[in-house]
Amino acid sequence: MTTGAQWNQLPEKYGKRNSVYRFHLRWSKKGVFMKMLQAVAELKNEDNFAIMDATHVKVHQDACYYPLDDKDQCFGKTKGGRNTKIHALTNAKGQALNLILTEGNRHDVTVAIDLLEYAQNRIVLADKGYDSDALREEIYESNGIALIPGKSNRKVQPFYIKSVAKIRHVVENFFCVIKRFRRVATRYERRAETYLSFVALSALTTWVEI
Repeated sequence: MTTGAQWNQLPEKYGKRNSVYRFHLRWSKKGVFMKMLQAVAELKNEDNFAIMDATHVKVHQDACYYPLDDKDQCFGKTKGGRNTKIHALTNAKGQALNLILTEGNRHDVTVAIDLLEYAQNRIVLADKGYDSDALREEIYESNGIALIPGKSNRKVQPFYIKSVAKIRHVVENFFCVIKRFRRVATRYERRAETYLSFVALSALTTWVEI
């Protein structure tokens, strides 16, 4: 995860590289790494904030050689080439609560409700890209408070407290932390589930007490 090395470059002390990969793949298909992250977040989270945003990740050309549909593997086509988008939900300390992977050209708000699955009874912060009445209604129905700024063309601006929303930058800090790992900063994985597992593992480091 740190070096971004290919599986066939794995040091011999870890065992047969194909066995290690297949073990990782089995756990990835079962969502074990995401379940680990969500379990740790549920156990250790102590604040009432849920802050969401998304970031683009460049897909390396070696990851594109896969027979399945681009959408299924979360490959999006843009002017800069193929990319993947990581949607993240964090607390006020920038520690991950939930993660979702989509193709890079998908709009952030389309997965916002799914991202908030583990964020009931919380103060939800996001940027203008999440300006949606349907999303606010969903947050209110889950006993939460939506602090999402309205777009400039809105006739009536929604409820928003700018001084509280200043802590929204922590989700950007979270992306900076996980992108220190080369296998997350650039997507080398062909399969979406194996890449998401590496993202989840990098997110788990935000919960480690040093």
